[in-house]
Amino acid sequence: MRNINKHYTKLKSISKNTGLVGPLFPRKYSFSPYSACQHACKYCDGRAEKYYVEGDFEKDIVIRENISELLEEELNKTRELGIISIGSGVSDPYQPIEAEEKLMQQSAEVLAKYNLPVNIMTKSVLAMRDIDIWEKINLKNGVTLMVSLTFINDNLRGIFEPGASSVEERLEMLKKFKERGIYVGVLAMPFIPYISDTKKNLMSLLKKLEEVGVDFIIPGALTLRPGKQKDIFMDIIKNNFPQLLGKFKNLYRENRQSGVPIYSYRQQVEERIDKIFMQSSIPLHLPHYLYRNQFPLYDEIYILLNHMQDLYSKRGIDIASLEDSLKRYSQWLIKEKKSFNRKRNLNYTDLEQKLLFLIYSGELIKLIKNKKMSKFIEEVVLERRTFDYIKLKLK
Repeated sequence: MRNINKHYTKLKSISKNTGLVGPLFPRKYSFSPYSACQHACKYCDGRAEKYYVEGDFEKDIVIRENISELLEEELNKTRELGIISIGSGVSDPYQPIEAEEKLMQQSAEVLAKYNLPVNIMTKSVLAMRDIDIWEKINLKNGVTLMVSLTFINDNLRGIFEPGASSVEERLEMLKKFKERGIYVGVLAMPFIPYISDTKKNLMSLLKKLEEVGVDFIIPGALTLRPGKQKDIFMDIIKNNFPQLLGKFKNLYRENRQSGVPIYSYRQQVEERIDKIFMQSSIPLHLPHYLYRNQFPLYDEIYILLNHMQDLYSKRGIDIASLEDSLKRYSQWLIKEKKSFNRKRNLNYTDLEQKLLFLIYSGELIKLIKNKKMSKFIEEVVLERRTFDYIKLKLK
């Protein structure tokens, strides 16, 4: 293990989402046992000033030593079914220090006692150490392993992700988890302009992921926030790809706080990624069959309608009616969640009953102003049908 500075602290609480569930990474609860990261990824968004990570991002590792005790305490109080997501944009839960601290192992043992599905986000094969525990939890509640991977060339990986597991190690880990019956997906982000977003790399990556049989891919482009994150990344380009430095400066010349590159590039790379990846039978979202029993019915519908909006749009299908239905449903759900959050004696099944009442009474049609969509929701909720993200139909 490289020389690091350990900073022990106690976390006050795990993160709880009481509002609308984000469709990109659906989760109800989340935590990370560490802050800052030994993987030292040169593009990491966690380096940006907005995240307030103090000290040397690669060496000053914050260790949240009470995480397993906190989980034991707080999971007893949960009122809603939902995925508990492990990992964050500013650290990897299985970075090298975990081999010594074992906070993930302890957390997994606690999670095995409860009835919440789990998502793990990592690029470290250290997760293999706990595969038996994750398999046990998967049989009971469901587990999804999300592995970050955009490179096929491991030499390139070594430049941008020097402390992380190799490409082959990650692919092998995906296979092993898949063999245990655990859902696996790839966070194909960030694709680096001119380096990993090329047609050749995208096609090679897709071929490997098809061979593994991953359940989904979530792609994304590189963002560079002005300040430390952008400066560190540009130094890497200058020292390793000097011929590309001018191009990178042009792409990120607007210095947006979000870190996004110029619009013309965003549009171009999104079209390229979609064109290549949509040739496959691998969904570009967390698929419905994976999360359909991992959230309350009202959240499941919200996630599904959001995904459908994106899926239809990418196929060139008019989404005006769907957008309107989603807007109306969202307004209803926001209002109901506010009421639910105020009444601590309620359980998520009480809010599910309100959705069921809308369906049985015919009020859902009046709410979303869309007879076809109302029928669709009824089939998902009452008949428990699953929406196929490739064929775009219920089965």
